[in-house]
Amino acid sequence: MSVYITKEIPVSSHIKKYLKYTFGSTYTFNQKDFFGKLITSVFKKGYRKRVVVKCDDIYTIKLKAYQVKILGNLIEWEECVSLNKAIDSFFRRQVFFHMDMNRKLDKDNSYPAMVQCLFEMDITEDDINYDSLYRDYKRKCSYPKTTRKKINYESDNNAA
Repeated sequence: MSVYITKEIPVSSHIKKYLKYTFGSTYTFNQKDFFGKLITSVFKKGYRKRVVVKCDDIYTIKLKAYQVKILGNLIEWEECVSLNKAIDSFFRRQVFFHMDMNRKLDKDNSYPAMVQCLFEMDITEDDINYDSLYRDYKRKCSYPKTTRKKINYESDNNAA
């Protein structure tokens, strides 16, 4: 029987709901999944509090004692806000992918798809502003907008 140590990281409310949707109410540290790799990379790079991020909630991570030694005990987990920014990037990619797929299949506005995806994760307008997330999607819009010219095959056949 192994004893776990719990650490709490500061996160935004929409990130907490995203992590709860993805991993459950608490996350057991594993270096093989994306969140474990993300935590490891942040701690290996070293911690510097460069940006001020609004972190109004906490998310609990369970680690074994040897894993805490690997990551380093000198870093204050309560002040590690760079994890919030990295998780937010993953969150946005997932929502944007969902919107892209809806746009590709339905040729419809992607705003209802975004609202449906956020509803599935139990993220409300109080957690994140839907309009600002949609504007961010429009800026990044990973679905390529191309204007392809149609090939006129008849002109090629006449030339031969």
